[in-house]
Amino acid sequence: MCGAAFRRTPKIAGCVDHNPHSRLSGPKLQKYRNLQLYEKFQKMFLLIFTVLILYVVYSWLKIRPANFPPGPPTVPILGALPFMPKENVHYAMEKWRKQYGGVVGLVLGTKLSCAAVETKVAKEVLKRDEFQARPISKFITERSFDRRIGIMFADGEEWQEQRRFAVHHLKDFGLGKSSMEGIIMEEVTELLEEIKDKTLQVSGLFNISTVNVLWGIIAGTRYKHSDPKLQKLMQLLTAFFRSGNPTGGNLRMIFPFLKYIFPNYMNEIQIASEQLNNFFLEIINEHAQSLDENNPRDFIDVYLIEMNSKKGSNTTFDVQTLQVVCSDLFSAGSESVGNTLGFALLYMVLYPEVQEKVHATIDENIGRNHKLSLQDKVQVPYVEAVILEVMRCNTIAPITVPHRAMKDTTLNGYFIPKNTTVLVSLWNVLQDKEHWGDPCNFRPSRFIDENGKLVKDNTFIPFGLGKRLCPGEALARNNLFLFFTSIMQKYSVHLPPGHPTPSTLSLPGFTTAPKPFEVTFKSRK
Repeated sequence: MCGAAFRRTPKIAGCVDHNPHSRLSGPKLQKYRNLQLYEKFQKMFLLIFTVLILYVVYSWLKIRPANFPPGPPTVPILGALPFMPKENVHYAMEKWRKQYGGVVGLVLGTKLSCAAVETKVAKEVLKRDEFQARPISKFITERSFDRRIGIMFADGEEWQEQRRFAVHHLKDFGLGKSSMEGIIMEEVTELLEEIKDKTLQVSGLFNISTVNVLWGIIAGTRYKHSDPKLQKLMQLLTAFFRSGNPTGGNLRMIFPFLKYIFPNYMNEIQIASEQLNNFFLEIINEHAQSLDENNPRDFIDVYLIEMNSKKGSNTTFDVQTLQVVCSDLFSAGSESVGNTLGFALLYMVLYPEVQEKVHATIDENIGRNHKLSLQDKVQVPYVEAVILEVMRCNTIAPITVPHRAMKDTTLNGYFIPKNTTVLVSLWNVLQDKEHWGDPCNFRPSRFIDENGKLVKDNTFIPFGLGKRLCPGEALARNNLFLFFTSIMQKYSVHLPPGHPTPSTLSLPGFTTAPKPFEVTFKSRK
């Protein structure tokens, strides 16, 4: 009775029913519930989004540790990327030095970097042991089978072992020795015949010739300059070097996951790396099939012998590492000498009075019909000085391959945390006004003393310093002398009639290269 009475209790007049469910049924009730669910989801999303934004802002504010070097401003996620030049960052580093000092702090994405942009600081980084590591990056390891192997981008004991082995055995096969002279001059002779009294595009003109010299040491063979396979590989290699910059300041290096969202985003680099690795694997397999361990023919042979002797042990010697070592050597050799020779012709065109003096120096001290030799270097110091000045004005590696701090340390009074990427601006060193006086002027005489002898300048470091010094420096210098002097001995170079004056500003990329221009090679009679 009481329960029945309770259920029949009438509602009080004027009282509002706060339970809308009591007035809704069927589709209307379901629609209401969906609306409630949507409102809850909206509030939850807003909360998560707010927390995420606060976290990003907090991380951005805290990303620069105390006493980290000053540098360009940063924004969340992208860091300093919006405030950095899209290409040829080395041109901006002189401005940074004036604005921020000898060490510039950079935030690239969410990672800390710094740049040594003052001569004293740059030399210090190149010499100190704690800065000799390489950055840990997915972008870098993708070219080397997702491993940190080889010579250029590896570090630690494995890098030391591979570098020691490569330098030692490359020297055995003539790297930097006068015994290489015959191989170099074979390439020079073929090139001189190809360019005789022709107007040619300078960009890439020397790359195959200079690579053939190095390839003779590595693989004991050479390719015809017209070989389509080698030409294709050189095109891929050029595309690789032009596709980025050495600071790591681009989206593809900061956010490598973008390639999964944009499949074509990194194709150039991936294709070049894969093609090069496949090319070297084919050569390695050919060597393995004809290997005579008692009579090694070249670097690949001695590497395979070392690899076979260490089978079953904990070794750093394997086929993949050999592929990457070959790629490192091949890449460095194709860019450094070929592009420097391109710049050398550029300056001969722009400074005809220097070209005339080069011709006169060769004529007086060597002669036009003399078969050139490395022993002739001492007879023509002015020619050597011109080559040095070309490398100073347009160094092929204006920023070194990135270094990494192996521990918390200091640099120029600033705190550098462990794993900070450290960039060294060789461009700033070679354009240092305090040292060179007039660095913007092309003046080969700066490398000649009052007695007409070649000057050795400790600030001239286009190949780097310390443990990361380019192992091919001696070979590169020999190549440059024999190629450049041979061309100047036989030809004068001129702009074709009606062509605009070429610019000394370089093409962007991991390394620099002269912008495309043509020259006419005219026989000197």
